[in-house]
Formats: sequence, C-alpha cells, structure tokens
Amino acid sequence: MLSAIEDRQQQIVNHLKVNQFATVADLIDLVNYSEATVKRDLVLLEESGLIRRTRGGAMIIDNKKIDVPYLMKVTRLNEEDNKQYIADVAATLVKDDMVIFVDSSTTSLHLIKNLSKFDGLQVITNGVLTAAMLSEFTTAHVSVLGGSIVPKRATINGSKAYNDILTYNADMAFIGCRGLDFDHGVTETHEGEALIKKAFRRQANHVVVLATEDKLDHKYMYQAIACHEIDYLITEKPVLAEKMEKLNHHHIKCLY
Repeated sequence: MLSAIEDRQQQIVNHLKVNQFATVADLIDLVNYSEATVKRDLVLLEESGLIRRTRGGAMIIDNKKIDVPYLMKVTRLNEEDNKQYIADVAATLVKDDMVIFVDSSTTSLHLIKNLSKFDGLQVITNGVLTAAMLSEFTTAHVSVLGGSIVPKRATINGSKAYNDILTYNADMAFIGCRGLDFDHGVTETHEGEALIKKAFRRQANHVVVLATEDKLDHKYMYQAIACHEIDYLITEKPVLAEKMEKLNHHHIKCLY
C-alpha cells in the first residue's frame, strides 16, 4: 500500500502524464496540500528523473510516460463537443481545391468529417491517424510528411518532417496547440511539434489556430508561432474583452 507521500506524488505524475505540464497552483488544487509540500514533491520527482521543474510548474520528461497514449485520446472524440464545434467553424474557411496543412492534434481530427464536403482538396499532415482518416472519409489527395513516428503520439516531427514541409505551399494551415498566450502566441511542450508548426506557418498563406477554452492564456516551454503570425483563432466561446483587445492588436480574427 502506498504511503500518503507516495500516493500524492503518484497523483502528480499521473496528472502530468495526461497534461504534460502543470503549474504549481494546478498541483496544489489537485492534491490539496500546501505549496511548500508540492514543491518538495517536485524536487524529489525531478531527482527521480520523472519530471522536470520549470518556472512556476513542472512537466513530464520520461519519454515512456510523456503522454496518455494518443489512441486513448482518440476514443474520446465523440465526447468532445467543444472540439467538434471548433471544427465546424473552421470548415467555413475551407473552399474546394485548396491546399491545406492539418496537424496531428485531436482537435484537428474533428475537422476531417467536415472536409468530406469539399472537392479537389490537397491535404498535407504530420498525423499518422489523421492521414488514415482523411484517406478513409474524404476524397482529398493526402500527403504524409516524412520522418520518424513519435512513440505513442501517432505524429511525425523533427528535422526531416520540417524540411519536407518546405517543399509545399499551402493556402491555409489548421493547427491545434498546447497553449496560446495572448502575448507570446502558440507554445508547445514538445520541441519537435513546435518545429512543425513553425514550418506550417512559413509555408501557408494563412494560419488558423484551433484552441479550446482551456488552452487559452497558457504558455509552455517551446515557442511555435508568434501572435503576429496568426490569422485566425477559433474557440468555442467569446474571449474576454481585454483578451480581444490583444487579439485585435495582433490583427488576429477570432471566430466562435
């Protein structure tokens, strides 16, 4: 039987497996212990090689524990009404015969059934399951980026995939994100994923960020796309007035 300390630390690790990153405040709410206790736990977990402490929080670093398996997330797709709503709005930007980038995020997976309505689409993706579903449910010409598949994430990223993207030119890129900060833009917990988004931005005429409300106002380790590089933000409900001012400052059109 786990001791109270071990149980608390296991809760923290399990939470990080799912979310990849958490603030100290998040973890305090999770385990219902003091800030000092949580910070001590983080020190011990870092010494054990399970997590990395960051400014104001912690992230998982053991590659074998870095994510809830991607396919486990996919089994919950039918329960994610907010992501489907975002995908429905995103589809209003698509037109026949477009060339589009679609990333490997689960939010982007919701866009696939909407794409079945269009003819002549060419879709480039770094998502293994994304490509399979596009091939199954749409008439689009589908291209998959080259490179190695990241274990348990059904995604392809890294330098090979980055260079592959540079051989394409797209009308629009649809990307999910780990976090969107209203000053710093899209950020990720994985360097390779951030690199892919940078390349999508470079080669697309327009970038559309698909972000559920819980992703907003969060900043993570790796910078992917700056605010001024984003053309559209699609979320499930209106953002606060002060945040809308920042979006307007960066000329980002917010759709919901």
